Amino acid sequence: MTERRTVPFGPYTLGDAQPVCIVAELGVNHLGDYDRMIDMIDAAIDSGADALKFQTYTAEKRYDRGTNPKADQFIANLARWEFTRDQEARLWEHAQGRGAVVFTSPFDAESAVFADEMGSVAYKLAAFEVVNLELVRALSQFGKPVVVSRGMTSLAELDTCVDVIESSGADPVLLHCISSYPVDRENSNLRMIHTLRERYDVPVGHSDHTRGCDIPPLAVAAGANMIEKHFTVNPKLRESDNPFSITPEELREICFRVRQAESFLGDPGVERLETEEYMWTFRRHSA
Repeated sequence: MTERRTVPFGPYTLGDAQPVCIVAELGVNHLGDYDRMIDMIDAAIDSGADALKFQTYTAEKRYDRGTNPKADQFIANLARWEFTRDQEARLWEHAQGRGAVVFTSPFDAESAVFADEMGSVAYKLAAFEVVNLELVRALSQFGKPVVVSRGMTSLAELDTCVDVIESSGADPVLLHCISSYPVDRENSNLRMIHTLRERYDVPVGHSDHTRGCDIPPLAVAAGANMIEKHFTVNPKLRESDNPFSITPEELREICFRVRQAESFLGDPGVERLETEEYMWTFRRHSA
């Protein structure tokens, strides 16, 4: 069996035979409320997340008014939820002061530089940005892993993105993702994880937009090396991703189920196990 590539990710290693990395995606579920973001950071850490993911952006640079007819609406929302760089720096320092592993989705080159200064262990490329090769190059230049959400992309587009990352000297990590918010469980299409594993010799994970805890352990059984779930402390909030995000209790449940799934998967080698030794004495033996 060919050994697949592993990728350093802060204090962790991503890849087969490594513990699955469970990421709490905090994103903009804080809705611009600094104290709520502090609560989200603390709750995600206390609930067992291996890593936290932020979003780092300047609202005016997120959408092109010349090509996107809804740009004004999107920019207005994001501007309401945008922290100042000073606030962001204090949030990073709070999370890291508690021992958290933090990375982020930067949406422009200046935000990527800021995140690098803050100690981001990797960069997340949102599915909406996979064809934004200028941003792909900006994220890859730091030599840190670039975690790519595959949602809505063709394999040809993903090939190009991966080539840009690798030619810049960085390691890609690919996340199977269905870009719907939320995703119905029957549309999870976890077999795509197999497709990505067969096509690319890099760690593959799953960014899950379904409600609840059912899909992550199934994704692990399908070969996921990383699980990302949107996280909130108040699912009753109706804006951003809060309505379908997991709560602290659900994050603890997912951590338990993922570790259980890893234990059940065991070792891939085909050989007689110790637990089979007794029944071996009854087996017909070859001449």
